[in-house]
Amino acid sequence: MKDKKYTYLTIVVIVVFLIFRIFYLATTHYTLSQDEAYFWDWSRHPALSYYDMGPMIAWIIAFFTHIFPLSAFSVRLGAPVFAAMTAIIIYILTVEVTSSRMLAFWVVLLFHLLPIGMAGGIIMTYYSPQVFFMSLTALFLWKLITDGRPWWWYLIGLSLGLGLLSHHMFIFFTGEVALFIILSSNNRKWLKHKEPYLALLIELIVASPIIIWNATHNFVMFRHAIGMMSTAHNIAFTLFEYIGGQAGIEAGLFFIAVVYGLTVSGYRGIKFKDDKYLFLFCLSAPLILFIALLSIGGRTEPNWPVSGYITGSIAGVYVLYEKYKGGKRSIRFLVNTGLGLTIFLCVLTSVFAYYPSVMHYAGIYIPPQRDPTNRMYGWNKLGEKVSEVLSQLPAGSFVATHEYGLNAELAFYVKGHPQVYEIPVLRRFSQYDFWNNFKAVKGKDAVYVGYEPMEKEVYKLFESVGPPEVLVIKTRHTHQVRFTFYIYKCYGYKGTPEEIATF
Repeated sequence: MKDKKYTYLTIVVIVVFLIFRIFYLATTHYTLSQDEAYFWDWSRHPALSYYDMGPMIAWIIAFFTHIFPLSAFSVRLGAPVFAAMTAIIIYILTVEVTSSRMLAFWVVLLFHLLPIGMAGGIIMTYYSPQVFFMSLTALFLWKLITDGRPWWWYLIGLSLGLGLLSHHMFIFFTGEVALFIILSSNNRKWLKHKEPYLALLIELIVASPIIIWNATHNFVMFRHAIGMMSTAHNIAFTLFEYIGGQAGIEAGLFFIAVVYGLTVSGYRGIKFKDDKYLFLFCLSAPLILFIALLSIGGRTEPNWPVSGYITGSIAGVYVLYEKYKGGKRSIRFLVNTGLGLTIFLCVLTSVFAYYPSVMHYAGIYIPPQRDPTNRMYGWNKLGEKVSEVLSQLPAGSFVATHEYGLNAELAFYVKGHPQVYEIPVLRRFSQYDFWNNFKAVKGKDAVYVGYEPMEKEVYKLFESVGPPEVLVIKTRHTHQVRFTFYIYKCYGYKGTPEEIATF
């Protein structure tokens, strides 16, 4: 570890990406995604927890939107800040595990360049704090392994508790820590000491807000998570889709490197009782495999196992470097070519994602339905139009939809940030069911917004409904349709015979 230049290079990478991302957020034309707007709406309704997830994301957004004027920039600012803090932790962890600042530099550089890292650095979701606290947990566990001092357990418990406030997947991460302790012949002794159990108690105390909230709301958050594990109609297709998604967010070749690194780490860790490799394996592979099993059972999203790539990336880089050092010229050529191609593809993807106009100059136009950024266009225009229509109705009129993401966008972009009502028909349960008081708006007029012409179930909720105004959001260059919105003036909200049950 004598070569300090890699430490300086890493600092440069982290600082440059942080500054660029903050600048980009301050100048970007992208509007908030539906999830970002949804989490912002959480932040202005302080609570111990929420229907979909714990409160950490709401706390972070509330912090930045109180420091800076409310805007898409302040809502998203936590993303680059947490990405930078995570990169620092990953660098320290990689140096500790591999004894190489050079490898730590490459891990951090890839963390910033890979598609999942690129998106995580500018889009504010609960994965920002999740990845940070998982990195911190991994570092504390490694310190326990190498240092052996019992008090590291208390920091592990604290980090796991804060993580559980970020994402309920930390229940699984707690199991990964336990799995390592059980499999490690050198650390199994901890099972006979009080510290691991005190760490678990600390985790539960820190995470008590979501425990209390769920206990008083029929454990709705956990039931919602379980409910997402529906049965798939085509097991082979959903598994293939999951693997393809992982290859996409990890730039293809690097995903292969991670799988190879984890396979080797698992073998060496279990076969030779090597805690270094066992550590890398246990804090990554179980999660990736678990989400793969969920994909067989039903729906998953590519970013669900993102925290598994923390030690997984370290394993991929570390094991391949060992192969590189002792390999033949052909092996070195393959590794160098793979790394170069991965970086090239990541940079190319980043340029196109950050500045899609570059593709337009090259004559490349992605159809809206295939554009991953499509969900971040046009919401400000919709907000302006709905604000205009709402101003034509009597004071006290409200805005309504029947989809939580659309609800959230209107809450953010309609003038005055009104409380938006999610009409209680034709939709799934959401956090809005805990906020909306339909009795308070009975008899009042409303602006109703939908992606399709109004369904008869919605029409029956009002005394009368005017003809729709149609707003079409199109691409700038090819004028292809991104979204079509139907905006209605509705008169005399009657409500349903039975208002939605609350927990």
